[in-house]
Amino acid sequence: MSRALVVDDEKEICLLLSSMMKKLGFTSDHGHSLSEGKSKLTTNEYDIVFLDLNLPDGIGFHLIDTVKGSNPKAKVIIISAYDGNVERQRAIAQGADYFIPKPFSKKAVVDALDNLNVSYTV
Repeated sequence: MSRALVVDDEKEICLLLSSMMKKLGFTSDHGHSLSEGKSKLTTNEYDIVFLDLNLPDGIGFHLIDTVKGSNPKAKVIIISAYDGNVERQRAIAQGADYFIPKPFSKKAVVDALDNLNVSYTV
């Protein structure tokens, strides 16, 4: 079974994305800070990581290297209300695979998975 990690300081976003991913056939974990995300990444392997940019202990960009270092095949999807060209370009330059602006829909998540060729069940 594929695994997803959601790192977002908003508990509702974590629950929403975790629920969506479970319905798509993933096992899902979540963390609310960079440190919680790093902790999860050191103990589990993930196929996909949803990462918010604005976290209480730093910016999500700083976790991308950790994701790629511990899970080289993992796809990183940035989820952020900061939806400018600068953020999108920096996300891609730092190794993110996709960018979804907040607020988002299930369709946006499924489109991201399709675009990244990530398998899921319907």
